[in-house]
Amino acid sequence: MTSAAAEPLGSTAREHRHGDAIWITTPDFEARGRAAGLPDAAVIEQWLAVHDGNGASPGTGRAPTRVEDLPGSSERVHVRRALHGGWLAPLWRGRIAGLGRLREELRVTARLHAAGAPVPAPAFALARRDGLLWRAALCMRHVEQAVDAIAFLRAGPTRTAATAAARAAGRAVRCVHDLGLRHADLHLGNLLVRGDETSGFRAWVIDLDRARLGAPLPVASRRRQLARLRRSLDKRGLRDALGRDGLDGFCEGYAADRPDGD
Repeated sequence: MTSAAAEPLGSTAREHRHGDAIWITTPDFEARGRAAGLPDAAVIEQWLAVHDGNGASPGTGRAPTRVEDLPGSSERVHVRRALHGGWLAPLWRGRIAGLGRLREELRVTARLHAAGAPVPAPAFALARRDGLLWRAALCMRHVEQAVDAIAFLRAGPTRTAATAAARAAGRAVRCVHDLGLRHADLHLGNLLVRGDETSGFRAWVIDLDRARLGAPLPVASRRRQLARLRRSLDKRGLRDALGRDGLDGFCEGYAADRPDGD
């Protein structure tokens, strides 16, 4: 009924099966996951069940999420349900067809994090079979006290804070582009920022579902991704909250230490 064997998944994660449940964990979080009761199927069910239903913020189009404590650790993990998007999403009823995208997001995030990219540390993925389909979630180390760029701008930051945060976001996006990340959905909600005018700001790129890694992005691809990011600013009516100085700050952060000829 239960298999204690673990099979390797690339060089950065291990896959454990327990009945109809699967736990895919990175080495850094394996002991902490076991302390939480993983890969026991009942524990996986508890983690997945609390995300059933519409737990996303209204109007964001984002999957249900929550933050979970890890026994014996000061760190927490941010749990995001894996869902199919698009107009057919309601027909899936919170399930997905397979685990390939989940495994790939874990791999891509692990490779970027190992390279020093501004992405949250990958922890593990959880899944349980539901007939021919799966209910699943992806867990990353929670970035404490960080908010996404939408929430940050809607809170009405000072012009100085908005500019500093935008500069940090520009540096973060530039870093992942230089490392070859093709983000499938780069918008304001997928940028986290943290800090203040005294301590400075940091930024992270999140939600790498369907993202790909390759050679550093060519100029044309960078421009398309940055144009998408700007459209999300306009779509949400946040251009004034960011301001001209903020736009310039993002560009300065992105262009910092730009190699000659790039």
